[in-house]
Amino acid sequence: MSTENMITSADAGCWLEGHHGWRNNHRVVDWAVGTFGFKVPEEYQAALDDYRKNGPSASEDSWEAVVGQGGLSDQATDHLQELAPEGFEFVWDAGELSLMRSDEAGKLGHHG
Repeated sequence: MSTENMITSADAGCWLEGHHGWRNNHRVVDWAVGTFGFKVPEEYQAALDDYRKNGPSASEDSWEAVVGQGGLSDQATDHLQELAPEGFEFVWDAGELSLMRSDEAGKLGHHG
């Protein structure tokens, strides 16, 4: 794995602010793809496009594919987690994605 575009402890903090609401679910995918080499599985592309274009009005299948447990947003977050430094975790809380020390994440009870 290339060390270019690696995540370091200096990257700790809020990555996606909550005021973007539902958009953060596709923004995490976009960021993981554009900066960190995540590949959107082909079977998710149409759902992602629908979700990005229509948000809350996207089809139920698209919504589930992107936002549902194990969906594309979770997959992108897991990809980022694989690149996170030892002792740090990506955490979703109140619609925000943050990178924080594992001991701080444990206090929140929300792990990425």
